[in-house]
Amino acid sequence: MTASPNGVLTESISVSEATEMARRARERVVGRVSGHPDRRDTGEHFRVAALNDTLLPERVRDALDRLRDGAADAVVVHGLPADEPAVPVLGWTWLGMVTRRLGHEYGYRAEKDGDLVHDVRPRPEGAATQSNASSAVDLSLHTEVAFHDIRPDFVVLYGVRSPEPRPATRLVRIADAIRKCRPETVRELREQHFRIAAPESFAQAGIIGDVVPIGGSGDWPTIRWHSSIVAENPRRRAAVTDFLESAESVAHHVRLGPGSLVAFSNSRCLHGRDSFAARYDARDRWLLRTYVLRDVTRLMSRYGLEPDSAGIRTLAEAVAS
Repeated sequence: MTASPNGVLTESISVSEATEMARRARERVVGRVSGHPDRRDTGEHFRVAALNDTLLPERVRDALDRLRDGAADAVVVHGLPADEPAVPVLGWTWLGMVTRRLGHEYGYRAEKDGDLVHDVRPRPEGAATQSNASSAVDLSLHTEVAFHDIRPDFVVLYGVRSPEPRPATRLVRIADAIRKCRPETVRELREQHFRIAAPESFAQAGIIGDVVPIGGSGDWPTIRWHSSIVAENPRRRAAVTDFLESAESVAHHVRLGPGSLVAFSNSRCLHGRDSFAARYDARDRWLLRTYVLRDVTRLMSRYGLEPDSAGIRTLAEAVAS
């Protein structure tokens, strides 16, 4: 296991390991799941994948356990066996293993129609937007679903396809960013004087006020951040600028190729992505993404839901209601 100075754990799978992993995954997971992967019903594929997560090397499982338990803020894995991108069943297998080791996949009805696995790829209409469909602009550092009161505990990204040159996914550990900031910046960002906006798909949410960007304790800070963050006071606007400059200066750059995966804490890390050239053909960059909750029972109690075979999808719809 390689630990970077900013607390990101990185693992690499050897060619011999990958060959054996692919063989066993096709036999023990892919061969037991009928039909193609279903973005809205991950249950069977992810369940069988989770039962066989010992196919992942012990060092990878240990790194993921450290992320889940708070001893690490992000895990990067390179060299996972990749398959033909038309139907990336091996990709779904690794994604399912990692997701279920961290918690449970869930979604939002207003985000990609409630899909539990998201296809992240460029689209012409989103090229210059601050969204996962962009390509022509850098994707600013942000917290996933920052505007919502229920946000992912973890985000998992798996690389299906990425032409050269590969854009960097920028990952920033909040503790590192804070150490680079001026003390007055941190004090300002611990106050609830900031606003963020929900995207158009969540139009009913509008502008969210009284946001506290930096939470948690001094030893265990958390972050809630979005490119739309604003404040009226010039001193607070200066704090936003100082924080972003500090965060970018300590960013860890991860280049996700086929078979690469990154999982990170959504409350302890910010993430963004560099711009890249998109052709809008069958060779453009393509990632799979899941949102992960460590414990879904709190949603069951909040929305009066009962666990059943379609429970995770039900939660996806209930969260956005």
